[in-house]
Amino acid sequence: MVADKNQRYLLVLTPERICGIDSMKLITPEEEETVNWENLPPFPFDFSVDLPRICMYALELDSKIHLVGGRQYYFPYHPRHHGAFQFSKKVFELDLDKKEVEESKSIDDAPTDFDTQFTTCYKVRSDYYFIETGGFAPVEHPPHYFSVLRSGTKVWECLPDAPGHPDIWSGSWVVNNSWFDFYGKLYLRLCLNDGRVFIHYYDTDNPHKGWTKSEGDNSFTGSFCVPVGSDGQRHFFHPTVHIPDLVDPGKYLALSCERIGGKKVICAFQVDELGVLIFQRLDGCLDRMPSFYRELDSMISCNCEKTPVLVDLDGKGTFLVMLPGFAKGRIQVVCMLVLQVIAKKVVSHPSRILRRSVRSPMECDFLDWKVLSMHMYSMKEVIEDWSTVSIFPGIPCDEATVYEVPRRGKRKYSQI
Repeated sequence: MVADKNQRYLLVLTPERICGIDSMKLITPEEEETVNWENLPPFPFDFSVDLPRICMYALELDSKIHLVGGRQYYFPYHPRHHGAFQFSKKVFELDLDKKEVEESKSIDDAPTDFDTQFTTCYKVRSDYYFIETGGFAPVEHPPHYFSVLRSGTKVWECLPDAPGHPDIWSGSWVVNNSWFDFYGKLYLRLCLNDGRVFIHYYDTDNPHKGWTKSEGDNSFTGSFCVPVGSDGQRHFFHPTVHIPDLVDPGKYLALSCERIGGKKVICAFQVDELGVLIFQRLDGCLDRMPSFYRELDSMISCNCEKTPVLVDLDGKGTFLVMLPGFAKGRIQVVCMLVLQVIAKKVVSHPSRILRRSVRSPMECDFLDWKVLSMHMYSMKEVIEDWSTVSIFPGIPCDEATVYEVPRRGKRKYSQI
């Protein structure tokens, strides 16, 4: 199937299936009503297709969905008891009209086995980069542990090996990583339990240079460390989604959501090639989202609420904020909030000379926002099985589609 330019799906990939829902269903305003947590509607997928392998990657090439990697089990797959399997190099193509999957005739097999549990797939511009991570950090054992599938030629290329684990002292380990890209550069930020930070970055426009590695944030990654708490302490905001800036298309508008002090905090950043110029806390935009906490048993209550997932819906300021969790501690639900941001005014930026000497970017009110819709759905499958969420077809950078949705009311939510 070649995708209709005017129709986009929110794709959800689980270990065994690929599912999709027309994104316009999520933008439709909800009717005003009291939510019955015991009787929420199921998530309204438009299609659900079994994957030919377990735990695959979904790629968009030539407006078609291709499936890469995964595991082929010798016995029926069970999420808690994996059993014997072999890795797969095959590339498949999904036909959404027929709801069928067949081996790709236009793309050769991958150069190595991709175990999606230990491989990161990252899209930079329209090419797909695969890095074997061995957990949080890249591995550095040759061959073919860092490769790219070019969208133009559909040819696999092996690249200089990733830099591997940082110098970890006894008793230290990597607690989290953050992947992101700007201006053709792919960044990996590693945080250790002892407070140290390591930065790896790779310039896709200069592939023969290989990876550059440093201890501590560089000026670019450090510009995403901004003071957001009452104590003025700086927090790193992982820029999970970015689009061309709403005023200056030579810059980027990035959004990030983090949990700080038990609260969901969403920030917007205007970014150029040197880093963050200005940032704004979008206070109040997630106030309608309930908080989800899970009771482990009758005696224990666990604050295990997840950080919301951000997805770009149109490339011009409309974003999906998705939060899965447990209502009343036991009912699996997912909250889908559609947020639109609008440029408020043109802002005077600090000079480049001044920015090199200033420790933090300016906090500035440069955006207005409004919530277009919010929907609650029940979930039968394990929420943790949602491995990736994306939009298909992807958003071209020059597309100017903006959803105009009238507000018709709000749902009333009872205390969880």
